[in-house]
Amino acid sequence: MKKIILFTLFFAANGWLLAQKMTIAGKATDTAAVALVEANVLLLDPADTTLITYARTGLDGSFEFKNIKKRDYLVKITYVGYIPAFVLAQPTSAAVLDLGSVRLKEINSQLMEVVIRTAKAPISIRGDTIEYDASTFKVPPGASVEDLLRKLPGIEVAADGSLKAEGQTISQVTVDGKRFFGSDPKAATKNLPAEGISKVQIFNQETEEKKLTGSTATPTDKTMNLQLKEDFKRGGFGKVVAGIGTDQRAELKGNYNKFDDKQQFSLVGVGNNTGRNGLSWDDYQDFRGSQAFNWDDGEDFGFGSSRNFRSFSTSDDDEDGGSFSDSFFGQSGAGFPKNYSGGANYNYDHKKLTFSGLYYYDQVGLEAAARRTQKNFLPDRTYFNNDFSENNRLSRNHRTELRLEHAIDSFNTIVASSNFSYNRRKDVTESDYLYTRADGTKSNRTNLQNNFVNNALFWKSSAVYRKKFRKKGRSLGVSASFFLNNTDKSGEQIAQNQFFNAAEQLDSLKIIDQTNVTVSMRRQIKANALFVEPLSKKFSWQTFYNFSNRLENGDRQVFDILNAEPRSNDFLTRFYDNSIINNRLGTMVRYAHKGINFSTGAAWQTFNVRGNYSGGATSGIVGVVDRTFTNWLPNVSFDASPMKNGYVDVSYSASATEPSVRNLQPIVDNSNPLLIRVGNANLQPELAHEVSVRFRRFVPANFINFNVNFSYSAYENQFITTQKVDARNVTTSQPINYSGGSSINSNANFGFPIVKNKFTINVSYNISQSKSFAFVNEVRNKTRSASHRPGIRLSLTPIDNFSLYANANLGITNTSYDINVSQNQLILNQNYAIELNAGLPKGFYFNSKFDYSRFQNRRFNFD
Repeated sequence: MKKIILFTLFFAANGWLLAQKMTIAGKATDTAAVALVEANVLLLDPADTTLITYARTGLDGSFEFKNIKKRDYLVKITYVGYIPAFVLAQPTSAAVLDLGSVRLKEINSQLMEVVIRTAKAPISIRGDTIEYDASTFKVPPGASVEDLLRKLPGIEVAADGSLKAEGQTISQVTVDGKRFFGSDPKAATKNLPAEGISKVQIFNQETEEKKLTGSTATPTDKTMNLQLKEDFKRGGFGKVVAGIGTDQRAELKGNYNKFDDKQQFSLVGVGNNTGRNGLSWDDYQDFRGSQAFNWDDGEDFGFGSSRNFRSFSTSDDDEDGGSFSDSFFGQSGAGFPKNYSGGANYNYDHKKLTFSGLYYYDQVGLEAAARRTQKNFLPDRTYFNNDFSENNRLSRNHRTELRLEHAIDSFNTIVASSNFSYNRRKDVTESDYLYTRADGTKSNRTNLQNNFVNNALFWKSSAVYRKKFRKKGRSLGVSASFFLNNTDKSGEQIAQNQFFNAAEQLDSLKIIDQTNVTVSMRRQIKANALFVEPLSKKFSWQTFYNFSNRLENGDRQVFDILNAEPRSNDFLTRFYDNSIINNRLGTMVRYAHKGINFSTGAAWQTFNVRGNYSGGATSGIVGVVDRTFTNWLPNVSFDASPMKNGYVDVSYSASATEPSVRNLQPIVDNSNPLLIRVGNANLQPELAHEVSVRFRRFVPANFINFNVNFSYSAYENQFITTQKVDARNVTTSQPINYSGGSSINSNANFGFPIVKNKFTINVSYNISQSKSFAFVNEVRNKTRSASHRPGIRLSLTPIDNFSLYANANLGITNTSYDINVSQNQLILNQNYAIELNAGLPKGFYFNSKFDYSRFQNRRFNFD
């Protein structure tokens, strides 16, 4: 009897719920009753005209909205060349509300006044483009575009200013369709005034590869276009911001912009000692666009070209010339900064010619002091080291970028770019290292004093030629580029190394007093080709070829100072001349039909590594490296849109990374007496296998967005380090290959409104796991790490003059070892932030930000 009652209640409840749903149907026609095909039909909330959902009319002009709540709606129908029509849909007792034939009037001169007075919809949708009418979202006077974007439903603005739409990253922001400061998203959103924006448009980003292949694959990134109001196009506008605080903290920044239909001109300047606007490596990437690396303009063709076909990377860099990021930007770190920067940007866009150019200068000064305590665990003992270091750094950077794109005709396009940078950096560092045994007795002590000046020049030029043929789908792309990195580094290094016996008596003393002069030059020539041939309406065939020749040479001369006289240290002096030739030939077949894309292919890649090295005249160090590596690299990808505004893609790829020439050279480097490094001539390329799955969904009816990502990577011949620590705690390290390492990363984001346009919640959860290996004193240690990072962000904008943003993030990392399990540890990180903006009388506004972070390690009771 109970079951019968429960079933009865269940079906009654379902019947009641179904009764509360309805369908709205209708047909869009012109005044002559001719059907309007593919017209936009928007379902709006009559209270504030916010978008609930949308549809397109069919071949007969019909449309319908199924299973919607039974209440009042405003239906808006738009069609190019016609006046939008509005119909108030009020529910009846029937399950289907038929609006009948809705007739749209054609626009003519007599009706222009009516068109102008037509009510504005805050959001309209044209194909894959979502357009927001900025005038319908109110922000305080003086607000930036970033403040406006926080109000737009479906757009996420993170605490650092990065942007997402429909769960996808916005990697490029244009102004009236033109590049703004190298396509940097934050440069536009943080500096342009909201009052100058007419519309905000979001659409899928079109890559260079898509222009050639015509692929309809779902893009991973979005582009935002800011459309200016007419009065802002005719004149200049800008702003100046100044601030002062305690501890002599101050900052000043400003910008000026002048746009017209063909040209854009912008100036930006910053000066501060708060560290909030100095350009580090990450900031520079943001300044140019978050997807830019090594000034890549997409000239590497073929699958995985951005990752598998590499340019210079930090793995190739060594202390001779300094790493790419190190010698140019300086190492990042905490301290007391003084930053000055400024730049100019000019864009010209008219008919078939587009030109972009910018110059930027920044000066970064940093004074820092740090104290560190570390406990080291060996298989047979433990020891401690206590470090103290002071650093004073001054870096000056000049950068220019030029880009020209010319569409010769509808079949031929040329893109050329040239980028130049010059950096001069001075580093003064003093450090003290104290090593103690487990019982607290001194083992050794080192005092270092380094004073170095580094000059670095970077230059890259590239050209891309795209050709389309008369046969639809057939295309050809070729590119060439040249990269130059020239550095010279000079300075002095003074080190006093004391070693103590068990009774803490001085056992030995080693003093280093050296000068160092290093000159290195790196050049790279690259050429690429891609050909696409359509096999049918659904299938196409692609083949590509990549070539790269990287040439490196350097002279590092070390002199010991004896009795105030320099004497060559032939053992540490090094000369090298290297060549790394990379060839990659690949092919793939692609299927594309009705939003379903599938491709499969493989590439044959070879690395030829050649090098000559030698020490000083009396060192006896001389040798040759000549190795050739080959790898097959398969690639499979699938993506589709199984539902409206829902996307899924799955891929598998393999990538090979060759060992650096430096690591292949069997040279002992003992410039740091406590850390001796040795090369390994037997290294093999590292091979990585990666599987990734992604799903994204955006529901315009209620501005719900959801995305989940999963990736798994497994490594063969992974580059790891083996270390040997002797009784005096001196470490000797060497790179080796080892298989078995892996990593798993997954994350999910869910954003939804509690009250549309007024209260939004975004929750996220990230999980990562990794397995890595290390050898210490010939004992293998497997480390497993599991991390969980939940987070929540609240956006509250109830009225025009008030906004509140709050977020909380928790990080839980559990690290375990297969030996010395007593050192397994749990690390807990917490971060909370809140930002308040409120309008005050007489045109004043109040802004306040608060951040709180807490770090805990339960194993060591660190808090």
